[in-house]
Amino acid sequence: MTRWWGHLRLKVLAFGIAMSVLPLTIFGWYGLQVARSAQVEIVSAQNQAAAQIVAEELAQFVQQITTQLALLARLEGSDLLAAPLGEQERILYTLLRDVAYLEELSLVNGAGDEVARASRREVIAGQAPRNLSNSPLWEALRRGENTLGTATIDVDGRPLFAVGVPLPGGEGALVARPTLRGLIDNIAAVQATGSTRIHVIDGEGRLIGDTDFSRVLAGNRPALPDRTDLPYRSLTGDDAFGSLIAVPGLPWQVLAETTVADAMAPVQRLAVEFALGALFLMAVVVGLSIVFGLQLTVPLERLEAGARRVGSGDFTTRVAEGGRDELGRLVHSFNAMTERLQAQAAEMRAERDRLDTVVSSIGAGLALIDPDGRILWVNRRLAEWFPGELVGAPCWQSLGRTDCPGLLNGCNSGPGVEREVLIGGRQRLVRYRTYGIDGAGPGEPARLEVLEDVTERRAMEQMVLQSEKLAAVGQLAAGVAHEINNPLAVISAYAEDLSDRLKDEGAAALEEGGELTGYLQQLQIQVQRCKGITSNLLDFARRGPANPEPVDLVQVAQATASLVAPRARKAGAAIRVESAIIPPVRASRDQLQQVFLNLITNAVDAIEERGGTRVAITAAVTDGGVRVVVADDGPGMDPETRERAMEPFFTTKPPGKGTGLGLAMCYGIIAGLGGRLWLESEPDRGTAVIFELPVWNEEEG
Repeated sequence: MTRWWGHLRLKVLAFGIAMSVLPLTIFGWYGLQVARSAQVEIVSAQNQAAAQIVAEELAQFVQQITTQLALLARLEGSDLLAAPLGEQERILYTLLRDVAYLEELSLVNGAGDEVARASRREVIAGQAPRNLSNSPLWEALRRGENTLGTATIDVDGRPLFAVGVPLPGGEGALVARPTLRGLIDNIAAVQATGSTRIHVIDGEGRLIGDTDFSRVLAGNRPALPDRTDLPYRSLTGDDAFGSLIAVPGLPWQVLAETTVADAMAPVQRLAVEFALGALFLMAVVVGLSIVFGLQLTVPLERLEAGARRVGSGDFTTRVAEGGRDELGRLVHSFNAMTERLQAQAAEMRAERDRLDTVVSSIGAGLALIDPDGRILWVNRRLAEWFPGELVGAPCWQSLGRTDCPGLLNGCNSGPGVEREVLIGGRQRLVRYRTYGIDGAGPGEPARLEVLEDVTERRAMEQMVLQSEKLAAVGQLAAGVAHEINNPLAVISAYAEDLSDRLKDEGAAALEEGGELTGYLQQLQIQVQRCKGITSNLLDFARRGPANPEPVDLVQVAQATASLVAPRARKAGAAIRVESAIIPPVRASRDQLQQVFLNLITNAVDAIEERGGTRVAITAAVTDGGVRVVVADDGPGMDPETRERAMEPFFTTKPPGKGTGLGLAMCYGIIAGLGGRLWLESEPDRGTAVIFELPVWNEEEG
């Protein structure tokens, strides 16, 4: 059952939603970030402009007061100190009236004593004069410099600061005390927006002016921003953006700030409007996705259902066609494909039947086996040999053997393994060959097992071998007869001499002297020699078993060499067998004796015809088993002869002396035993026939 996220409809719908949500979200997020950055820049610029204006207004205000005082000081000079008190107060009140935000004005003599004073809010009569000699302003005034005093809060809560201008000649000074409250209120009301707050801070970090004067009265010390584009914690506890401007010529600073909430209000409104628009657009896109998704997925679902039916083997499936777009053409192509598949399936079934007939008629049983040793397919011949359900069964239980070659390591089996198997109620000799198939996965063919009934072939080969051996016996008869003549001559001489002495001396005398026993022993020795020669020849002529067994290769070589030795001596050649201690090989003694006889005979024939003196047989253990070299110092072979030497019926011997089957039979015997055979020969440098056989494995027995 397909999970919900496996349906194409849902994927198309999800894709439509994703393609509407993701771009809108990314674009909206990016747009809001740009809008926020722009709004921060705008608010920072507004704050900076407001702070700059307030700072300039403050500087102009202080400069105006300083200018008025300096002008009065120059006009009146020392005459002002000498004038009557009433005149002094009139002049001071006139200036107090003309200069806005000026709360007090004092005339101070050269000793720092207050001579006259005018106040906008206080009654001066009856108050004791003040002495300013201890004031921080006095030192600068005595040096003839204009000076600005520290801002203070009076008893009425007014922020005041002192401005002093020296009189000409250093005879005194004019000291004014302006208030900042009215000035700040007026400037803030005119310059600041509704969301911008203005703070004036003196050189000691105290708040001396604010749009909310209660903060001045509370004595707050506001935090100062490091950057205009980053929010900070304001005096009110809100996050705010602020711009800090120094007042020109004064140790004061103006801070204009706007809270983050007020600054970002337009951006928040934009975000809400964008979200509403995005939701509407998403609803439209989802609707369109559903409509177009159905137009896309319904034909695809029909195609999917049709493909499943075709995959299950129903090539008669057809999908309803409709539309001329790509999907309509795809459905048309699918129907055309199923028609071709239906025709090809019919052709393949006919071809499979023909192939099965051909495969089954070759006379061999075939089986395909997977990596786990399970049979995947068998041909009819194998099914006839082993009735029952073979497909799916383990190969080591169903094909007449108890093992499955190549199951673990997988390889070609070479000449194969031959076993006796019960087929059709009769014991038959079957050859098993295994061929690996590269790239096989689980459940796929990994090996091809070929079973061949070689019963008649082996019987025929044995007949040919036996006939060759009998022919060899005929060739060896003369040599064997010569070998027997020697012990027979000794027997004849001893018998004749014994007969003469028995007549002359009598048996009793010979027996008493022990000579009769000596004669009899010599006769027995010579008889045993004759028996050994004839027994060796009979053993060679006798048919032995063809099944592989552990064989002493050196002993077989020596026995065969002794049979050919008389003929070799007649040809002037010596046969020598040299070998270290080697293990038994996996072979048939009878077949191995035939190989040695053919190779030694060929070597003696070559020496007899064209010269040579020796035939050497050597054996040694190698990584692949046991290697045997049968070499002669005869005339050798030219390249053309060497290439054709192992062809059946090819021979260089005169007619009637050779059949041309010797080397071909040797090659077939060695290959059948799981070994290999090859030639090394050059003209005038002799010939070496080399073959290798596997060592006998006890587990094979």
